[in-house]
Amino acid sequence: MIIIPLTSFSKTCIIEKSLLKRGRILKKYTISRKQTLILASVVLGTVFTGTTIVSADDVAPSTTQAAPAATTAAKSPITAATEEINAKANTPVVPADKAKTGDVIAVDVKKTGPSAKTDGADTTTTSTATIKTTSLADQDTPVGTSKPVSSTKTATSTKETADYTDTTTETVNKTTVVEVTKEADVVNKKEVQGTSDIVFVIDKSTSMDSHINDTMKNVETFVRNLSAKNIQARLGLVEYERSDRTKYHDFNGSKFTTDPESFISALKAIKTYGGYENATVPLHHIATSADYNWGTGANNHRFAFVITDEPIDMDTFKDALPTKEVTLKALQDAGISLTVVGKTVDKKDFDPLVNGTNGLYLDIDKNFADLLNVQFANKVVETVQKGRVFKVQTDKYELISKTHRVAKAKPQTPSTQTPAKPTVFTPAKNEPAKTAVYIAPAALPQKEASLPNTGSKTSTALTTLGLGLLSMGAAFGLSRKTKKD
Repeated sequence: MIIIPLTSFSKTCIIEKSLLKRGRILKKYTISRKQTLILASVVLGTVFTGTTIVSADDVAPSTTQAAPAATTAAKSPITAATEEINAKANTPVVPADKAKTGDVIAVDVKKTGPSAKTDGADTTTTSTATIKTTSLADQDTPVGTSKPVSSTKTATSTKETADYTDTTTETVNKTTVVEVTKEADVVNKKEVQGTSDIVFVIDKSTSMDSHINDTMKNVETFVRNLSAKNIQARLGLVEYERSDRTKYHDFNGSKFTTDPESFISALKAIKTYGGYENATVPLHHIATSADYNWGTGANNHRFAFVITDEPIDMDTFKDALPTKEVTLKALQDAGISLTVVGKTVDKKDFDPLVNGTNGLYLDIDKNFADLLNVQFANKVVETVQKGRVFKVQTDKYELISKTHRVAKAKPQTPSTQTPAKPTVFTPAKNEPAKTAVYIAPAALPQKEASLPNTGSKTSTALTTLGLGLLSMGAAFGLSRKTKKD
């Protein structure tokens, strides 16, 4: 047993402590050096980055350039349709009585769903919406219903999670129909007093002998009733037969008079004569001649009364006669309404002129004074309030979302192997503690070494050689110990 002096043991401990301290200092130095290198790298990187920025600023123009706009992701069909439906449903509405052409006066919204249906790995969700928008249209917009206009938008997207994969297909079907309708017109009637210009065109041919006296009585009665009813009228008188024998009466320089007595006097002076009835001649003249200054007031009305017992004689004696067509246009352009008092058998001959000017055809064989007064008792003014025209647009939406889900296979959990515990050596008393050492298990030999056969010549030689070497070693060790002692 070798005994180490106390002083040597203390020196050994001091040396070990010194070595441990140097190791910690070296470790600390090493760490500090690593941190310094990292810091230096960061500083260098910052310097290089700063240099790059400065260079860019130097090169860039002085004008500030806006950054490019970010790309907006495309909206899914259902998202876009939903926004469109909400926008239509929230369209501002204008009261119908204050609306102008193009203003929306009503919005009707109907929605269904969403309803979901699952079939295995597929889930289908459906919803619908109908938006009916009514607006005020122009009066000239044709009434009717348009052909339906349909469209379909589809898009597919995929969603990944740790457990499954969802593939969703969105479909939006839209159908639009436009219908234009019109309100019924409203007719407002109002009786007003107005002024009238009336020209009597009386047939004085010989055939009127049997009617002329009754004609004069009826016309006189009619004129006096106008005065009694305070109807302001200007009266004119024409007597006709052959075209060149037409007389246009004058009243103090005018073809009209407001004096009933002057008119009646001229009426009673008419004498029958001749055998032609060229009625288109006086009618065309009173409608086109500047001699007849028809009234132009707002409530002024123009009338012509033809009293005859014959149809229109288109035979000519001297000059060409105005045709019925030309005469009708002249009366229409002048705004003159023609009423004819004649025989019922001749009504068809006058119908184009009477009907074309909104006039009447009366029977000469009856008392026509009262019938004439029907038109002048009160003038009924009609105003037509045209019905409004509405445009109704109906948009129908069908929103379908179909999702197909595929579950993912879960990975197998690997088995956990516990490593071998390190062997801890417990030091003896007064012996310094030793550091725990991990002893790895020895690897198994791949192949067992073959031992030499016992008793062979080779084994014997090797054994003898080994014993000799051991003896020499022992003798050498004993010799060194003796010398030292």
